[in-house]
Amino acid sequence: MSSALLPFTLLPVSKPSRIGYTKAIRRLTQATALGLLSGVMVTLPVHSAEELYFDYGILGRQIPISSLETFAQDGTIDAELTPYLDKISPENRQELQRILSTPFVDLSNGIPEQIGDPFMLSQWLYSPIGEQVLAKMGQLIQTQGRQNGQQAIRAAMVLAAADPAGLSLINLLRFYPTAGVRLDLQQILALSDAIQANIETTESLVNVTIQQSVAVATTEPMLDYQSLPMLADVSQFDVVKQSLMLDDRERNRTYPADLYLPANLNAIPGPIPIIIFSHGYGDTRTNPESVAAATSIASNGFVVAVPEHIGSNKAYQHDLALGLGRESFDVMEFINRPLDIHFLLDTLEEKNKTEFQGRLQLERVGLAGHSFGGYTALATAGATVDIRLLEQQCELEADIVPDNVNIALLIQCRLLELTESPQVLEQLINGSLADGRIGSIFALSPLSNLFGENGMGKIQIPVVIVGGAYDIATPIVQEQLAAFQWLTTSERYFYLAENLSHTSALTRAVLDLVSPRSDIVDSFDASEKWLFNLMVTLLIAHAQVSLVGDEIYNPYLTAAYVENVSVEPIKLHLLRSLPTCFSTRQVDLKSCTESQRLTTF
Repeated sequence: MSSALLPFTLLPVSKPSRIGYTKAIRRLTQATALGLLSGVMVTLPVHSAEELYFDYGILGRQIPISSLETFAQDGTIDAELTPYLDKISPENRQELQRILSTPFVDLSNGIPEQIGDPFMLSQWLYSPIGEQVLAKMGQLIQTQGRQNGQQAIRAAMVLAAADPAGLSLINLLRFYPTAGVRLDLQQILALSDAIQANIETTESLVNVTIQQSVAVATTEPMLDYQSLPMLADVSQFDVVKQSLMLDDRERNRTYPADLYLPANLNAIPGPIPIIIFSHGYGDTRTNPESVAAATSIASNGFVVAVPEHIGSNKAYQHDLALGLGRESFDVMEFINRPLDIHFLLDTLEEKNKTEFQGRLQLERVGLAGHSFGGYTALATAGATVDIRLLEQQCELEADIVPDNVNIALLIQCRLLELTESPQVLEQLINGSLADGRIGSIFALSPLSNLFGENGMGKIQIPVVIVGGAYDIATPIVQEQLAAFQWLTTSERYFYLAENLSHTSALTRAVLDLVSPRSDIVDSFDASEKWLFNLMVTLLIAHAQVSLVGDEIYNPYLTAAYVENVSVEPIKLHLLRSLPTCFSTRQVDLKSCTESQRLTTF
């Protein structure tokens, strides 16, 4: 494979001109869009939806939207609302009024401000993921004629966001473009039941995981685990950064990557181990946490490579917001991300001949990744996609069941767009994206359900999977625990983090929602740095054992270690195998006796 390596440099005028250009484009397109919206609002009939219908099969009820508007405005409960709200406690009535009248961006800290921007909201709603969300919402919220409400919801949301009162539930009803809004209660209740089933299953599996981790910890060597140094804080070497621009001419793809390496490589005896980190969807290699982690790992004697996945990074999403694109990520990223890793390794092999005197350990490389980066790691390690499973879960007309109530499917279902290119899709199915140079995997909150049991079973190297109990973006049951259960490699580790969501921001939002008026968010803020250091420490320890073969780090790889050093509210627990009663699809808690919790398979 031909390759070219260029120094990563920017002309002094590039960045300012790019900023000026994008700002100008944004101002122009936003002004145009808002002007068009204003014109549309003027020309639309001056009426809003008049009735809210509740349909349950052939049965139904209806409420005048004017009654809801009055209640949202001043709390008045008229004769139409009395049968529904009269028996609700004053506190719940007040909360309902707040939810109806408050703009979405003010309802919770976890809701992005962009949802209140009519231009950016419109851009997202017309993206493939936005279309998926609207299609599913339209099954639940229909037009007066009982048609899918997808287009009506989109129009109402954008117009409500452009209104001075903002995008709220009551404003959404006001701008709904048909005379009636129909709620399909059967499907809404099915969705509610599926969500509740997922919550109960998650809680049950989390409890069983904690119990097994604690029980296993008591059987492991009695050491002073607290005295083990936090490897993230250990700095054996000064670190230097080397920026590259990779030019993969076969794919017509040019992308940057950064290397973090010990300043004095001669001080490291033997081969120099390598770890690659793959960033997540909408993220970037220059994320401060990624930089800090890479620097810390390099200071422990590793070369760390961090590529930029240009089709699914922060800049790509920024272009969508500016009106410069219509997708939040390029669907070819399912192929390009693993190939980015492959080409990076090819490039390092060339550099190893000229700059590193052959000392880079390229026959056994560590690969870590978060979220979409976790997918990248698993796919590059050999996991293959189960297209049939994905088609079943992504079928819009399918019954609502716990398996397809999974936000992570919004990204994974886009892979099915590649069915129009069979030769491209075949790479995801036949294992050709695997790179034999990968020697271990560390996947944090990975997208992984699309691999299925057969796909995950193809990985035969050490694998670490980390999942958060409160992860709403990649739910722990469908994404991480299922993937761990499907692994057949003997070296597999699953770390469960209590109270943790997908990102720090989501964790704060979820904790505030689950435990309002408590100090749990403050506790998380106080322990966030510790959690980051622990994750980096575990990554280093696993790499030292699996890549370097240094067994002195084995105590870090035990349930006893995380049980002893974990702190509230984000305590970590470790599984090496699952109890026989344990299933991600169905949990028979009565069969999960104490003895069975310690039985593995």
